Amino acid sequence: MGRSRTVSRPTEEDLNQRSKRKKTASGSVDNVELPSAGLGQVPSEAKGPALYHCNYCNKDLSGMVRIKCAVCPDFDLCVECFSVGAEITPHKCNHPYRVMDNLSFPLICPDWNADEEILLLEAIEMYGFGNWAEVAEHVGTKSKSQCIDHYNAIYMNSPCFPLPDLSHVMGKSREELLAMAKGNGLVKKEFTTHGELTLKQESPAGAKVK
Repeated sequence: MGRSRTVSRPTEEDLNQRSKRKKTASGSVDNVELPSAGLGQVPSEAKGPALYHCNYCNKDLSGMVRIKCAVCPDFDLCVECFSVGAEITPHKCNHPYRVMDNLSFPLICPDWNADEEILLLEAIEMYGFGNWAEVAEHVGTKSKSQCIDHYNAIYMNSPCFPLPDLSHVMGKSREELLAMAKGNGLVKKEFTTHGELTLKQESPAGAKVK
């Protein structure tokens, strides 16, 4: 979040390689693709849409440590598949990678996890401002209106614009953030009409996600 990002449109390959959340309009998981026998397992009692899946075995990686390829766009592997050198076109086992920790804890406000914040910014970078349906689909756990409202309140109206105000969470551990959220220690910011984005309105040229 701390570095400048350029906005780019996803290629067809990028869209095909998206390893995220399977979600239906009703929020059910009936259409989640099951993995082939022996490759992995999907929890029998899925609780809502998953944020991440292993691209090889389709295992739900939400709230788990995962391996993110630094070459293939939006490509994740579970630790088990990574450990045996699993490959699926265009991914190769010798590609550089990053170990992604569990980010399922609130960061800026109690109803948005750090994972969801990253997905929101990632989606805006991929699809551009105004394409909120695609942004919401990429986030997977939030509706279009929730994404718009959250971006307006936390980023557009931030005193640290274009960055969110992190003064209340600086130096706090994951456990402290969870405790703050449970105790309603994080006060939700009220949405204002000033600087709001509409579905067809683009942000100012200088308002780039960083």
